[in-house]
Amino acid sequence: MTDIYFRTDGNSEIATGHLVRCLAIARACVKMGADVKFIVSDEESLTLLEERFATHREFAAFCLKRSYLELNSEIPALLSCLASDMPAENDRPAGDGSHASHSRPWLFIDSYSATTSYFIALRHYFKTAYLDDLRCFDCAVDLVVNYDTSEDCAAYANAGRKLLGIQYTPLREQFLSPACQVRRKAEHVLLSTGGTDPYRVAEGLLQIVYDNLTDGLCAPPQNTDHRTVQDMSLSDVSSQQLSTQDRSVLQSMHYHVLTSRANTRYEALTALAQTHPFLHIHTNVSNVAALMASCDLAVSAGGTTLCELCAVGIPTVSYLMAENQRVAVETYAKESLIPCAGDIRPLAAAGHTGQPADASAASACPSTLRHIIAFLIRMANDHPARAAVSAAMRNYLDGTGARQIAEALMAEHPCP
Repeated sequence: MTDIYFRTDGNSEIATGHLVRCLAIARACVKMGADVKFIVSDEESLTLLEERFATHREFAAFCLKRSYLELNSEIPALLSCLASDMPAENDRPAGDGSHASHSRPWLFIDSYSATTSYFIALRHYFKTAYLDDLRCFDCAVDLVVNYDTSEDCAAYANAGRKLLGIQYTPLREQFLSPACQVRRKAEHVLLSTGGTDPYRVAEGLLQIVYDNLTDGLCAPPQNTDHRTVQDMSLSDVSSQQLSTQDRSVLQSMHYHVLTSRANTRYEALTALAQTHPFLHIHTNVSNVAALMASCDLAVSAGGTTLCELCAVGIPTVSYLMAENQRVAVETYAKESLIPCAGDIRPLAAAGHTGQPADASAASACPSTLRHIIAFLIRMANDHPARAAVSAAMRNYLDGTGARQIAEALMAEHPCP
């Protein structure tokens, strides 16, 4: 049997994306006969991991009680913690550095705190795999995975095997074959703005659609041009006022905000939804694929959510919220699958990409909001375009990434 340890973390600072994608791969590995365990830094990571188990104690998990920022210093604790699971002494590396690779378990690492020295130290005891999206240092591992890019680079020169490209996105099983129907009339819009929505994108968009929403919502930019938005491209609509026709199209739809209670505006949005039937707030959604499939259009920040929307086939417009989203956002735009409305950070218009000191109080870049609105109006009125892009999205990403990664981990140990 193949033994696989997943070394990852999640907390209030780095969110839970690392945990979620490792769980997707782990479940695929279990289906192929692997024995899977998790290793985390601290109690917070352990709690968040166990909250995401499909069943009670779905996986065994070890807590190192160390800082998630200092992986190098955890190596003695990690080896001590797993001593009973380590290979027999005669299977350990020989003095010349050689070893019996078939006897070593896998250590699958998903952490931005990993380093080249960490990989090298642990390769004596494990076959190592690394899920990367930074491409900024030597990934000296047996297997490297990067689903944000298909381009090889110097950072992967010492990697044994490389799985590069969007097809290796480790989505949850629910995204393998979601029910997607391109309805004749667009009636539901998903606003996936991240768990905290620091730039208040949902509020900014709703304020533009419903200019009578004045309960602390972002005010739209004012101007005097009354050209129809659907007659403009995404590049020149940024300062245009909505026509009556455009506003009617937007106000005919329902808006589904996918967020969390960590959103500083959660209470305000919830209160607004209680008095406005067009607004729906979704938190702790177990079947996100079903929620996506129930919508006709989507607005999303960059990140794995774009991959999920692609697998479901929901016509989407993206926006940039952090620099580590840039490659993925630009890749989807280049493939003519998900256009990018621009950088949502208010300083971006002035050529700055840093986050404001108080991001929670920041308003979204008005021009980017207008680009998003233009997309919604244009696609709501064009059923053939929505059908075409939906098919293209699903052809581009089929949701089997977790299974393909699991197959690579199991390759040397095929199930009997």
